[in-house]
Amino acid sequence: MNNQQVIQQIQEQSAPILEKIANREVREFRMGDLTIDNGISLRGMPLTGRALRNVLGALRVRPNFTDLAHKMSPEDWRSVSERLKKAEAEYKMYAKMIPNDGGELEIVDVFGHNDRKKGEDSGDASQYLNWITDSLGQSEKEYSLKGFDFDAKRELFNLTLLDNNSDTDVFGTGIDIWKMGDRFTFGGLQFNYAPFFERLVCKNGNTATEYGFGSNISQAKYNNRRIQSVIEKALKFGTDTLPAQLQHAVQHLQNNNVSMSEFYDFRRWFEGRNENDKYNKIIMNYFDDKPFYQAYGTNIAEKSRKWKSTANTGINAYDFFNLLTYIASHPDKVMMDRSDRTDLQIVASNLLFKKELDLEDVATPTKVSYPRLVEMH
Repeated sequence: MNNQQVIQQIQEQSAPILEKIANREVREFRMGDLTIDNGISLRGMPLTGRALRNVLGALRVRPNFTDLAHKMSPEDWRSVSERLKKAEAEYKMYAKMIPNDGGELEIVDVFGHNDRKKGEDSGDASQYLNWITDSLGQSEKEYSLKGFDFDAKRELFNLTLLDNNSDTDVFGTGIDIWKMGDRFTFGGLQFNYAPFFERLVCKNGNTATEYGFGSNISQAKYNNRRIQSVIEKALKFGTDTLPAQLQHAVQHLQNNNVSMSEFYDFRRWFEGRNENDKYNKIIMNYFDDKPFYQAYGTNIAEKSRKWKSTANTGINAYDFFNLLTYIASHPDKVMMDRSDRTDLQIVASNLLFKKELDLEDVATPTKVSYPRLVEMH
């Protein structure tokens, strides 16, 4: 069997995790089963975080809907919530439940139900792992295991493989070499695949979701046959076009700078995850905006997004992209949550494959001698 070593590594590392999560539950419920009081709960289990957001989205109400309970009389709130629940009473959803430290089940995620789905969707994490190892065994490509971890908070496997014979010289200089690979992120109710690229000179990696596949149980395309096909196509056959697309994308970045707006998009990405100031050091060390204030001599914070999208940071876009992937790929040097590192590798690829950078369509400042306008009478 081909790729026997990496297959064995996957099986050995996944076995204890699969055993640990064997008692997880997925329960189907209807909107009519919910209790809407100060918050929303299902059979005594409160909905929070992602689960609550998904239910509120299915009910087609605003994310702050439950805040109305504190602004309305108990009678009015009960009337509103009951009418809302009744209108969607038969709508079916799936609740993903995980035991907490005390052994009691907690709802960690909720997905909608698709009645129009034709394909079977009873696959789970163990089934996906079997399809991956089976495809590796039949592949002519030589793979190595780049990364394998389990996000316990979201109950998602992250499996990254590198094609050892896929070197791509992006500039033709023999210096900046990249390898192709594949990343699979999946749990019991969702599955995502994307090509993975690693820059060998500094071991920076990123995930190109633009060329991947993502779905969850609420979508018609989420079914066993489709997911197995995605896995087999990626590992057994791959694509010949990705190296050329990567080369074009890298050269595109190298020829341009990032705008201030693009810079702040990533700074805000960290600020939005900066609970308890855990990313203060990253923001200070890698996203310092004091040079902008000094160069432009104005209050940048008061400027519009349009203004920032035309303001040049002086930072080369390829250098900035490599900074992002360095942060995401070096946990020994930059402290980040594992799930945030994975997400950053994904959002970094949005910059890499951006069709047009902000500063590509900005007129060069010049002095125009325009003839005097005709006077109006």
